[in-house]
Formats: sequence, C-alpha cells, structure tokens
Amino acid sequence: MKILVTGATGTVGGHIVRKLQGHEVVALVRDPSAAMPAGVTAVAGNLIDRDDVSRALEGVDRAFLILADDSGAVFAEAAAEAGLQLVVMLSSFTVDTPLRSGAANFVAAHHRAGEQALTKAGVPSAFLRAGGFDYNIVPWVAAARDDVVRLPYPDMRSPFVDPADIAASAVALLSAAEPTLGAYSITGPEAGSLREQVAEVNKVFGRSYVVQELGEEEAGIGFLDEMPEAVRRSFLEVFEGAGHVAPSDDVLRLTGVPARPFSAWLAENRGAFAVHQ
Repeated sequence: MKILVTGATGTVGGHIVRKLQGHEVVALVRDPSAAMPAGVTAVAGNLIDRDDVSRALEGVDRAFLILADDSGAVFAEAAAEAGLQLVVMLSSFTVDTPLRSGAANFVAAHHRAGEQALTKAGVPSAFLRAGGFDYNIVPWVAAARDDVVRLPYPDMRSPFVDPADIAASAVALLSAAEPTLGAYSITGPEAGSLREQVAEVNKVFGRSYVVQELGEEEAGIGFLDEMPEAVRRSFLEVFEGAGHVAPSDDVLRLTGVPARPFSAWLAENRGAFAVHQ
C-alpha cells in the first residue's frame, strides 16, 4: 500500500512517517532536503498547489492530511480525482465544541471546512478531532520570565493528548484492512490543567516555576501577539473551550493501547525543554 503523509516534519506527521512500516510512504514537504526516515520518499510541493498535490498523489492509496490555508479545498478535489481509498485528516475538538463566537471562530471554521470539503468531494475519510496537545506547554514555559509562567485559563481542565497517540491513531486507520470512517475524539486519558502541567515540569526538572493568570486583554505570547485581533480572540476561545472536552477512549479503540498521561509524554520529551533549563 502506498501512503502519502502531509505535515511529515511536524509534531504529528513526524511520528506517523516513523510509525508506518511495511508500506510505501511518500511525504509531501516544502523543503525537499528535509530529513526523512529511511525508506520515505520526499516530494517537494505545496498543499494549495493543485499540480503539486496531484503529483504527490500519483499511485497513492491512502493519505494523512494536515490542513493548509485553503482548509483542504485543493487536496479534497485532487484526492477525489485520484480515487483515494481513505484520507485521515487531523481535525480539532473545536468542530463540535461550543465556543463563544460559534461558527465564526476561525479555528473551528477552518477544521469544519476541511471536513466538509472531503465529505462533499466524496472522499472516504476519518477525522481525528484532537484535543489540546501536551506539547503546547513548551512555548508557555519557554516564555517564562523570572520563573513566572503566564497562562490564559490556567485552571481550565482538559484531557490534553500526546501527539504520538494522535499519530498512532492515524497509523491504525491508515493500516487497517477495513478502516471505520467518521469522526473520532482523540484525547488524553484524563483531564488536567495547565497549572498542573507546570507543577509536573517543576517536579521533573527541579524548577520552581509559578503560574500567573493572563486576562483576555493581555493574553498572548509570540504567535498570539502577532495575529490579527479576530484570529487572536479565536485562539483564546479555543483555550477556554478546551474545558468542555471530555476524555474519550477512541485512542484505545483504534490502537488497542490506552492514551498516555502528560507525565508519560514529559518523561519521553525532556529534550523539548532542554534549552529552557
């Protein structure tokens, strides 16, 4: 079976290309010199360029999709023309979670449009509606000053998920003889807060970070501060809305292995914090 992986150098896609064994794997990447695992063929291209996508899909049976700026419109059209057996799309919990601005929320609208594009094109699809990533605590800690980690909604509780569990769920579907289509809620095993994650970081690294709550008007570090106001507020709504997500057993159902807690992710990803310690 030939499988295309988009976002192969990213947090989830990187795990997928390493986990797909026994298949012919092609990675659509912007930089053809990007390092790939042995046996993975890198194809240079852009997800919003129809010719690039069509070329990458030549001979492909199944694909993993990370949405581009066009919310998957080009990919859906090309996938339908190529007759793909299955597309597994990384979606978001925001698709079916109540947010203050509803359908106007940028993040929710982006992922909802991606799901709809594949559905309307008639492409057999599975949607991994992932919760917040465990990895997302890294930039918050990186931005700490004087051991103060400033966070929006630090006590909001949500079942944050290990990106490796998202990847394992995708691989299970991509490799299945008869994959079950539809939407899956991909979460960690239990709800926890950002404040508790910082406490776990303190425990593992012997640090003494304290948490300071950010108000909505000031909330932002780096990428948030640089966004247009409407987009920035959409992301803040996503942080708030994560508190409505309930733990799911879909990772276990797909992979046969329970989703892992934040402590397990942290133990395996200490290097992500090395530059900050």
